[in-house]
Amino acid sequence: MPENYNKLRFIRQENLYPAGVLILDKAFGLDIIKTTRPTMTNHEPFSGNLQNIPLSDLLQNLQSSKVTGTLTLQHDGQEKSIYVKDGNIVSASSNLSGDRLGYILINAGKLRREQMDAALKLQGATHKKFGAIIVELGFLTPKELFDGLKLQVKEIIYSLFRWEEGHFQFTPGHLPDQAIPLVLNPIELISEIIERLQKEP
Repeated sequence: MPENYNKLRFIRQENLYPAGVLILDKAFGLDIIKTTRPTMTNHEPFSGNLQNIPLSDLLQNLQSSKVTGTLTLQHDGQEKSIYVKDGNIVSASSNLSGDRLGYILINAGKLRREQMDAALKLQGATHKKFGAIIVELGFLTPKELFDGLKLQVKEIIYSLFRWEEGHFQFTPGHLPDQAIPLVLNPIELISEIIERLQKEP
């Protein structure tokens, strides 16, 4: 069994898009992993554990079903949510401070700590969105903010792919209001995450 198996066990190879199968077969030589694919509709919630249904399955099924709703995942006090509209990922959230936009931008070299602190102080006084404030203060351009929000969503979802277990709940229906709508294709994102995991030591 390859040492990378534990962090890649979430990947369902049966009926997975061809590029993903080729990448995994060539790089890791994993046997085909078969899982039961959940059935989701716009009207029914769905829950389970990542040990039984991998996240790649969930995201692929959400896209093919073109559902709208919130996929919430919990593990060891962590809670992260992925918001989908018509099957596409439009946002993500987390209860971890390290997943907040300010820290994501700092880690990416797009924002300095003192700039984040200044924006947070102003946010406390005005109750405006953090992203809007850093643009108003001239710390980021609107395009840089958009790219930063996309990066935040990708980083949150990437961290979820590293979970070996965790409870999930899909709740169809209304999504939180967004100042800047995002549209991320789940299949393309899964492919990107696979390539990123391959490069890890």
